[in-house]
Amino acid sequence: MSPHIDLNAFLSGHVFAFMLIFTRVAAVMMLFPGIGEPYVPPRTRLMFAFLISFLLLGPLFPRLPAMPAQPAEMTRMIAYEMIIGLFFGTMIRLLTSVLESTGFIVGAQTGLSNATIMNPALATQSPLSSAFLSTSGMVLIFVTGADHFLIRSIAALYDAFPAGGDFMPGDMAQTIIHLTNNSFTLGIELSAPFLIMGLLMYAALGLMQRLMPSIQLFMVALPIQIWGGLLMLMLTVAAILGVWLHYFDDQIASFLQK
Repeated sequence: MSPHIDLNAFLSGHVFAFMLIFTRVAAVMMLFPGIGEPYVPPRTRLMFAFLISFLLLGPLFPRLPAMPAQPAEMTRMIAYEMIIGLFFGTMIRLLTSVLESTGFIVGAQTGLSNATIMNPALATQSPLSSAFLSTSGMVLIFVTGADHFLIRSIAALYDAFPAGGDFMPGDMAQTIIHLTNNSFTLGIELSAPFLIMGLLMYAALGLMQRLMPSIQLFMVALPIQIWGGLLMLMLTVAAILGVWLHYFDDQIASFLQK
């Protein structure tokens, strides 16, 4: 004789487990590269979060806590899942912002800072170089399969932050600060050739201006600065994107292995 199964308890347990997973996944999808962009319809992001949560329900169900009896504890668990999802999504955004910082510096050093275009990643006007690098990085994530790695990382995130765990605001804040510092430093390092080019060019223009004060050298040198910057960008864009992609993968992998 088969044992009696409480259908209400079975369904409530699975619905609660799905709700926990969906809360974390949806928070990540809000900031996910490509999917969480402002131009993507909210219904599309909701569909991706729903499908990924449904796929993760089976493997993660044995590791999820049972539905608590107190509404306050349930609220705490849902808030915890949302904060963890936003925390991981913020990490991804900080990693992708490296190319945007590099692009801003490149635009300032090549005379393209006033030539702006709509940047899909920021949903605002950005210099051409910033929009180009950030869009190229987003395309590179999907071309190389790094998006699959990020989706698998959502499941691996339960090893570092089990469902229903305790808040660790201090450790999370330190992680964000450390990652922000590293990302900004890498952005400056990637734009170092353009900083050197700009320094040498402005030093030469300063000397020439002292020798020929009646000539508007900056107006004469601006086309040379733009063409030289575009040429250097053409020569270094592959290295910039390659170094950034390795940094992106290494930071996500090292965080999940801690």
